[in-house]
Amino acid sequence: MIALLSVPIVIGAGYLVIKKYHTSAVLFLTGLLMMALGELFGHSGFLPKGLASSGSQVIDLFLIIKYFSSTTLGNLGLIIMSVGGFSKYMNHIGASDAMVRVTTKPLSYIKNPYVILSLTYLLGQVLNIFIPSAVGLAMLLLVALYPVLVNVGCSPASAAAVIATTACLDLGPASGASNKAADVIGIDAATYFVQHQLAYAPVVMIVIALLHYVSQAYFDKRDSKLGNLKAVNVDKEDKKASPNWFAILPILPLALLLTFSKYAVASIHMDVITAMFLSLFISMICQYLYQRDGKAVAQSLSVYLQGMGAIFASVVSLIIAAQTFVAGLKAMGFIDLLLSTSQHLGFGYLAITIVLIAIIGVTAILSGSGNAAFFSFSSLAPGVAAQAGVSTAVIAMPMQLAAGLFRSFSPVSGVVIACAGVADISPMDLVKRTALPMIGGILTLIILCSLGV
Repeated sequence: MIALLSVPIVIGAGYLVIKKYHTSAVLFLTGLLMMALGELFGHSGFLPKGLASSGSQVIDLFLIIKYFSSTTLGNLGLIIMSVGGFSKYMNHIGASDAMVRVTTKPLSYIKNPYVILSLTYLLGQVLNIFIPSAVGLAMLLLVALYPVLVNVGCSPASAAAVIATTACLDLGPASGASNKAADVIGIDAATYFVQHQLAYAPVVMIVIALLHYVSQAYFDKRDSKLGNLKAVNVDKEDKKASPNWFAILPILPLALLLTFSKYAVASIHMDVITAMFLSLFISMICQYLYQRDGKAVAQSLSVYLQGMGAIFASVVSLIIAAQTFVAGLKAMGFIDLLLSTSQHLGFGYLAITIVLIAIIGVTAILSGSGNAAFFSFSSLAPGVAAQAGVSTAVIAMPMQLAAGLFRSFSPVSGVVIACAGVADISPMDLVKRTALPMIGGILTLIILCSLGV
């Protein structure tokens, strides 16, 4: 059966990614290969509905890349890019650092190293709502919290493991994955955050925090016996001088989205991109009031634009590549085989959701991107929900939350690699420390789904 031929291709793709081949290139090439094989073996119709064929099957393979690029960039890609630009600007003016500096100060009064690690995770997950870049937030926390964590007896590896997972749930309207989930469900990002994410996330966060306590204590004890505890190297040269009141600036987008919604001022609607641009404008005014240098503030706009471009190169391009990869799986009939087998075996919505979470998990671990994994398979949620007789949100939200959890124990994830480098350990050693809390979070998510929370 042609669908089963996709299995060795997926394994081969995973092998190449592990061998440090460029992830987007691997996903593009294997996606094109599977679409070509699907067409060769009579599985025609891999083009999305509404996309007319060019008249050539070969050209159609590349036409679909153009289609994914245009549809992704036209809305959700622009959201991700605008968020990335704003995050970059917050780092440039020192607002992100001010927020971390202000919010992490109370942790210095706690002396138990594993309590402070658990609280660090919880605090970081809340900060991720306002600082949506996983790598950016992780590096800020490493700089701001390293002295505190070390002074209370935390090992560098345990600190890196906790900080690497602070963005594991991708919460809040500023998250690209959250916006995609909201779009799939058919609601706005603020409503998705308040009504759906907040119903699950607090419980999952508490479980992860407790498992971090257990996991980091165990590995610290083991490494201490083996003599493997190392010092952390944190470069502090990039820290920006900024007043503490700048800490309010990263909160502006969320505040605007919640204010101009059905939860407050319902007569005015504001989307994520508009909130980002308005927050950028306000932030530039604040930067001028602090710096009193109009030319420098005007020049700082380039930081925002460069941030948008960097996000396109690193995240949006990977999402497009992953969509191409999934189109290949569909062209070979693998996705249809998986779903039809689940239905034939009498799986209910929970079992099918677990299957989808598993698919997303494999993709996230191989690609190192939760966004790429969720964006690629999120389109399946409405159809599966209709067949199972449940709302789309019941399927889409656990898929979205699980994508970030799986990313946080992928050895090729950007945030894992960055934190491992700072702690001077291998990504695989760091993943060993993050695996138990993340798997616990995934199981908690599935249990909550089974309870119909």
